[in-house]
Amino acid sequence: MKKSAFLLAILMVFLMLAGCGDGKSTEAAKTSEPDKQDISSQDTTQASEAKTIEVTDMKGRKVTLTADVKRVVVTFNMEEYFAVSGEKGIDQLVGWSHKYWKGRRQDAYDAFTAVYPQLADIPDVGYNADISIESIISLQPDVVLASSTGANYDALEPGFKNLKDAGIECVFFDFHAQTIEKHTESIKLLGEILGQQARAEEIADYYTEQMSVISERLAGLSDDKRPRVYMEFSMGPGQFGNTWSEQMWGALIRECGGTNIVAGMTGASVEIAPEQVISANPEVIILACSPRDDVSDNVVLGYGADEALARKNLEAYKSREGWAELDAVKNNNLAALYHDLSRHIFDFAGAQFLAKQLQPEIFADLNPEKNLSEFFQKFMPVDLDGVWTLSLKEAQ
Repeated sequence: MKKSAFLLAILMVFLMLAGCGDGKSTEAAKTSEPDKQDISSQDTTQASEAKTIEVTDMKGRKVTLTADVKRVVVTFNMEEYFAVSGEKGIDQLVGWSHKYWKGRRQDAYDAFTAVYPQLADIPDVGYNADISIESIISLQPDVVLASSTGANYDALEPGFKNLKDAGIECVFFDFHAQTIEKHTESIKLLGEILGQQARAEEIADYYTEQMSVISERLAGLSDDKRPRVYMEFSMGPGQFGNTWSEQMWGALIRECGGTNIVAGMTGASVEIAPEQVISANPEVIILACSPRDDVSDNVVLGYGADEALARKNLEAYKSREGWAELDAVKNNNLAALYHDLSRHIFDFAGAQFLAKQLQPEIFADLNPEKNLSEFFQKFMPVDLDGVWTLSLKEAQ
């Protein structure tokens, strides 16, 4: 009996101690629960905030977007989109402006659809003035990527409210200004939107490095060492195409070491009389070339271009009335480049080629097409085939 009572007393003490321990554990758990709830609440808030990002586009507009873009419409700068987006870009693309390439730059359309056949079936949202706000809304993209200049912006601006009401924002880029600053800002902005910041930074650094070769070597070049330059959009030797004064190729002539014979004339593009070209007597003539089905003797460069045919058609320009006496023709200083080696993130190659034609001694070691090929290998989904630049002088 005494032994049983003793054991019972020990058991009761043990149970009391255990109960106190449980109470402390329970109380501690109760005390810590609010902290866990607070942490959980903070995590939820941070996760919620991380779902959106705010960017400032090249029109100075602050735009709030989802941080995980899955559906994209592109109305301009398709090359830049694919350069930054990488392999997943084709899966994110739900609509695009087909005329950006098709029929207008058919060589590019053929090159990209060969790699991405599904591009042909992704809905067309119209091009520039013909962009359809209704078509864009029907596709429910997370964002519309567009150009900040000209008809592209003008076509989208009236639809901002309708797009916003549908939960769709537009972001505008500027590759038309043809400056290192605008190019790199635009490509980094694209990287931020697509979650490809590191890739975009690499592209921006590559572009800056390639363009700096020109500015560094030409620093302090005097006007008396700048040759007179005439550039023309190639329409075949039988028809004079337009030239450029202060924009497009015209803006790059001085930056690349020359003197533009139509500098100071007004207009984005300039119509010049044949007599004016002869009177100005350019020392260098360069044609900007794109494929055209309506011109049989045009100089065609770009994807899949035939070098022998392009060279033959470039030689034919020498036969223009009055051109035999031009300094450029006498010295065989005729060249051609792909027209869309301007206003793109790979347009450093066009600028380098132009600089090499205008200042051959300064840029004797520069190989623009090699640098362009390296860029395509690093960043573009298509191969760089065909011919992109051509010089009669270098063929001698």
